[in-house]
Amino acid sequence: MTILNRGVFAMSLANAVALISTIASFFLYSRLLTPAEFGLYAGALLVAKLGTTLLDGGLKTSLIKHHETVSEPVLRGLFLASSCAALVVLLLAGGALAILVAIEVLTASSATFFALYGAAYFTSYPFLFIPLAQLERDQHYSPVARSEALSITIEYALPAILWIFVAPGFWSFVAGAWLGRVLRSALILQAVKNNAAWLSRSTAPDWDGMRQLFREGIVLQLAVTVSMVRDSLHLIIVGPWFGKEWVGIYAWALQLCGVTSQVFVQTAARVSLPALRLTQGIESRWRATLIQIRWLTMLTAPPLVFLTELAPVANRELFQGKWVDALLLLPFLVARMLPGMATTPLGSLVLADRNARAFALANIAWTAAEFIAALLFLTWTGPIGLAWSYALMAWIGVVFFLRQLPAPVNFVEVILELLLRPSVWTAVVLTTAYSRLGESLGKVSTITEAILWATIGMLCCLATEKSCRGWLVDRWHNRS
Repeated sequence: MTILNRGVFAMSLANAVALISTIASFFLYSRLLTPAEFGLYAGALLVAKLGTTLLDGGLKTSLIKHHETVSEPVLRGLFLASSCAALVVLLLAGGALAILVAIEVLTASSATFFALYGAAYFTSYPFLFIPLAQLERDQHYSPVARSEALSITIEYALPAILWIFVAPGFWSFVAGAWLGRVLRSALILQAVKNNAAWLSRSTAPDWDGMRQLFREGIVLQLAVTVSMVRDSLHLIIVGPWFGKEWVGIYAWALQLCGVTSQVFVQTAARVSLPALRLTQGIESRWRATLIQIRWLTMLTAPPLVFLTELAPVANRELFQGKWVDALLLLPFLVARMLPGMATTPLGSLVLADRNARAFALANIAWTAAEFIAALLFLTWTGPIGLAWSYALMAWIGVVFFLRQLPAPVNFVEVILELLLRPSVWTAVVLTTAYSRLGESLGKVSTITEAILWATIGMLCCLATEKSCRGWLVDRWHNRS
């Protein structure tokens, strides 16, 4: 398995299209919002993600990794159960927000924003997870790619357009979320219209079959939930401890790293499990996973390294120095992303070769270690302590995933793929040389010059990789 087959290329292209709109809107939001307002936006995203996690129950992943074809009556039961759960979650979320307003933790306007924004995700998810699982299980990624590229572009870009050309306000994020989610649901359902008897009232639900899938799904839900807790410690710990402005600072830096790396990481997260499920034997699965780690590192690590020099220019030229505190966090968060090139494929390998319980145990252990380390570092070093913890404890996550797997899996091979890639060291050398010699050579002064410098540097990094050169030669020969 490589990450460059036709289906994966479609997902990567779709993610690239979505990334362009995300980057554009990210820059606009960085100019339009204060750090505190950016933190409020990050809080709304967390509410939406938590809600859809509760509704999912790990069922989408269970459907993908299930060996037999799931019957329409079972799917009907899953759809009805998730629809009821959506209503319950909406009511519970509304009640929780009302309590937070009553005790003056949130303002009424902030609570209303959270509720309306989250509702777009809660109500659409029952219509999405079954057809998405059907398409991804069969590795039919083209309709998924088209729908998500369009809907994500709307979700992220439309609010910026409405804010600028209609009227500023968080209502624009609500409008973008609702339109994007409705459009995504419609397009995905259209793609599976010939296999959507589970939507028909004439299909009687099979509750017993549904419960069997749900038992595995609830374990996966636990794993995903603790993963979200681990990735949201800036909201859970830093915000209450050091104030909502630091939530916005962390959210901005994390999102900057996310938009730099998400094209290939998001693609890997979607396609790994369906592909590994069809690969027989741990030896073959391990080799496929190492190949994926290699490509993720080659394509993602160099841009993240260059980001440490690009971001200060962007902050000065585009954001009037508003995010200077976030720049202090950036090297640590970039360092966290490198082992992240391994944890994403390794998580899929654990699911494919072991089971949901092993996947959950690895995530729970990692999150517990991360939580304790975050408290210690925040106590010792103040609000930047979480960044220290993030950079160091991501390697612990790699170890916990590897411990769930049998031989020939080993830590040394992962380290070799992550740390001994020529592209990574080329990026480090170029960035270090630029940083040290920049004053005498004349540092770039505009964002255009910075992007041009990073693009040339990225091409140099890719040219050092034998796999990239071989892929280009193969493409050239195929065209000839």
